[in-house]
Amino acid sequence: MAEAWRQQPITYREVPPDTDVAVTLDQHLYPALLPLIREFAHRRQLRIAVQEGTCGISAGALADKAVDIGGFCCPAGESDRLPGLTYHTLGIAALALLVNPANTVEDVDAATARRIFQGNIADWREVAGSGSAGLAAIAPIQTVARLHCKNRPGHWRLLLDNEELFSPTMLEVSTIQSMIRRVATLSDAIGYETLWMSERYGRGEVKAVRINGVSPFDQAALAEGRYPFYRTYNITSWSAPHLARPEARELVRYLMQEFHRVDPVFGFVPAARLREAGWRFSGDELVGERSR
Repeated sequence: MAEAWRQQPITYREVPPDTDVAVTLDQHLYPALLPLIREFAHRRQLRIAVQEGTCGISAGALADKAVDIGGFCCPAGESDRLPGLTYHTLGIAALALLVNPANTVEDVDAATARRIFQGNIADWREVAGSGSAGLAAIAPIQTVARLHCKNRPGHWRLLLDNEELFSPTMLEVSTIQSMIRRVATLSDAIGYETLWMSERYGRGEVKAVRINGVSPFDQAALAEGRYPFYRTYNITSWSAPHLARPEARELVRYLMQEFHRVDPVFGFVPAARLREAGWRFSGDELVGERSR
């Protein structure tokens, strides 16, 4: 970044003029963290403006120096690592493989899941556990993918590392709602999403399958590294003196300390639990899985 950008102060946009701290969060962290943020604001008598968005919106607001804190559902990509910006991992959440409830498959091993999304397995009858005669009508597999945050590691890249690896017959969607709707209405479909989003938009119309015999609902297995697919949730802080508001630093510390109190419905495994399980951190940021 140019020197002029480095010297540029934070300038709020589209928030009340008396705002003390401005925050933008991805659409999973927003409802999860809002109670804690309101609690902190009440205790400290602060005016905190919180915007619901996406990782892209958070990245743009940080690059424009329009917010004190940004929230992400992915690890930071190279272009996200702005000078003076620090990432703090709050936790992870399981990324479930989803099928239509009409599908009799309950368990898929990770290698088979990858072959399905690559297009190397194109028929449900080739998948173990799909022996029901009722599957004959839905034998072809329709993969559905939402390739969001392509420049960031983790998330769907834990399934297949880049978009070129996905099947040419893959149906790409742009929103979480579209992902859930496609799997809910196509009996031959398989997609992926976090459990909370699946419930929020699916309401029982999609089914999460086990991976290698492990349920995405098993948080102990996720913490122990036995469940392979997940999203990583981070918030940011500024370190440069002309950018680091004390109130924002205190809020970040508060969210890190109190993240274990987030409603379990959101499906997070807190960073503190990952540390205990041996996952690798650099400072507050998760940088590697536990040794197997």
